[in-house]
This record gives sequence, C-alpha cells and structure tokens, in this order.
Amino acid sequence: MQSNIFIDADALAAISDISDSNHKKALKLAALLKEENLGLYISSFAFGEAVTVVSQNVNLKKAIELGKNIKRGMCLIIEVNTKHIYTAFEMFSKQTSKNSRFTDMVNMVLMDELKIDTIFSFDKHYPKMVINSWREFRNRLH
Repeated sequence: MQSNIFIDADALAAISDISDSNHKKALKLAALLKEENLGLYISSFAFGEAVTVVSQNVNLKKAIELGKNIKRGMCLIIEVNTKHIYTAFEMFSKQTSKNSRFTDMVNMVLMDELKIDTIFSFDKHYPKMVINSWREFRNRLH
C-alpha cells in the first residue's frame, strides 16, 4: 500500500486556479489524498514554484493562502541541498528537450532518496509514477 506521495507544483497550481484546465480533476484527487491520510511531500524548489505560479496566474492573496496551508502541514517541505542540486543537474544535462524542467529533476532525485514512487502531477514526463486521475490513484493505493 502506498503511504507517501510527492506533490508537484503544477498540481498545487491546478488546485488553486479555477481557470486551470486540470482544476476539477486536481480538487477531486486532493480530496482523495486527504481522505486516505497519506504523507504528502514537496521539494523546497516546487514550493517556491507553486506559490510563484499561483501569484502570477491567480493573485498574490491566493499564493499566500497556499503557502500558509503548506506551512500548516498540508505537505512536508523537503529541503533541497547541494548534493540534490548536483545530481539533478546531471539528470538535467542528459535531457534532449528544451522543455525539461530542472525542478522536476530535483523532485525525482528527492523521490529516489525518500523511496517515494508516486507523484501527484499533471506533467507527462515523470516515468510511470504520475497519478493524475482517480483510477490511477485507486490502483496505486490498493
């Protein structure tokens, strides 16, 4: 049974932004995660990205609300250190797409270190670890 899940900035942005194309899906998945009382983790990089994106796409008040919810325990923030950055940069350096995101590489490094194999994200490039639908969530959980 899966007990810990990493959360990516795009999932938090989708939860916070009613105009996001994944907003309704994100709200449903967030409710399921809360219901199952799973451990949620976010990198310090993804935290910064999430509040920045929400501030830019919605407004500053909503971004601050999101940050406060995370600080209150919505997710546990995992601090990124120099070793994580260097390892993520090695991964990033091997990418072939100009659309590769460094923060996503950092997330994968942390997930590997913490032995977490599932991420709540709408990004398609996470290999076989993304939950972005109710069915995928239930299949991994049970």
